[in-house]
Amino acid sequence: MGSSQEEGLPCQPSQPDHDTGGHGGPDLEGAGRVSATPGPPGLQTSHPPADSDDTDATGPPAALLEGLLLGDGKPSPHSTRPGPFFYIGGNNGAAIISSYCKSKGWRRIQDSRREDYVLKWCEVKSRDSYGSFREGEQLLYQLPNNKLLTTKIGLLSTLRGQAWAMSKASKAPGGTQARLGKDAAAPTLEDLPWTSPGHLRPQRVLRMEEFFPETYRLDLKHEREAFFTLFDETQMWICKPTASNQGKGIFLLRNQEEVAALQAKTRSADDDPIHHKSPFRGPQARVVQRYIQNPLLLDGRKFDVRSYLLIACTTPYMIFFSHGYARLTLSLYDPHSSDLSGHLTNQFMQKKSPLYVLLKEDTVWSMERLNRHINTTFWKARGLPKDWVFTTLTVGALCPPAR
Repeated sequence: MGSSQEEGLPCQPSQPDHDTGGHGGPDLEGAGRVSATPGPPGLQTSHPPADSDDTDATGPPAALLEGLLLGDGKPSPHSTRPGPFFYIGGNNGAAIISSYCKSKGWRRIQDSRREDYVLKWCEVKSRDSYGSFREGEQLLYQLPNNKLLTTKIGLLSTLRGQAWAMSKASKAPGGTQARLGKDAAAPTLEDLPWTSPGHLRPQRVLRMEEFFPETYRLDLKHEREAFFTLFDETQMWICKPTASNQGKGIFLLRNQEEVAALQAKTRSADDDPIHHKSPFRGPQARVVQRYIQNPLLLDGRKFDVRSYLLIACTTPYMIFFSHGYARLTLSLYDPHSSDLSGHLTNQFMQKKSPLYVLLKEDTVWSMERLNRHINTTFWKARGLPKDWVFTTLTVGALCPPAR
């Protein structure tokens, strides 16, 4: 699986005993120790060795949490009835979760208000709160306030807040500038080097604008007016609804006519009192981002990599990781094309092509296939390490910067 395992990186999960590639549904049975975890397919686990202290009094007992993950069938101590119980709300992944839990002898409950569940799987906002959630004893799919990360406006606001906090920390009394002296030409926190496990050379923290395209919120008047003022036809922008999926509601902005139409819609929404009561609906519940017109391509096509990382416990750390897969467009990338299926990689958009039935397998690559392609095409030509996908890319995802 590459050299990172042999190097003994402290944050590298144990490698799987089987091939976790492909793009089928979650294979809960094939994941070994994490088979009862509600999550993506083929998750690998990283946890302390058997002789480590798993009963830290300051956190949830790891043995109890691991027992839940293994599905040992022990009823909840808070329940006076047989168990364990699980609840499913919605249809997303319901059949897979239900069949697996039932195969372990778990009983499905229909009352969403019950608190004696071991696993709760729901695709809408859950009524559970951190006050009632029992850490180390329960598994909850939807965490409260997850819109801070799972909506486009929420993620943008969170990243901006983090960037502001990092900048302020570097200037605070006792911070970087104070330690270097008032007269020193102190770098900001983003410019400081840090070392990370698996890296021999210092790495610096990326600034937000280096990994997140320039973005404006259309729900804030001053931001959308700033965008309408700066727009010119030499750049292409992409407009996205804040809380949607499958590429729905996404469109490109390439000329003044398209921007004028969007501006007219947002102005009419300002005059409609209904939109003020529904902040996540209508033309204002959107973001506009500067479109990356020269993206990295795979065989001339746009692609993305979908990997999975789940932090199940922090005291001690129990982390599950799946390499996932790469998604590609059917058509070659053409920045001037009006066909969104060449700009968006999700399968919902690719299915609209008449060629999808014939070329479906070519739109999703396993990580093994991606690794073979890079070894064959770019390994020597670009001076990359062999098995780059399973070494450099994986290690980069699993080893956060040491701060």
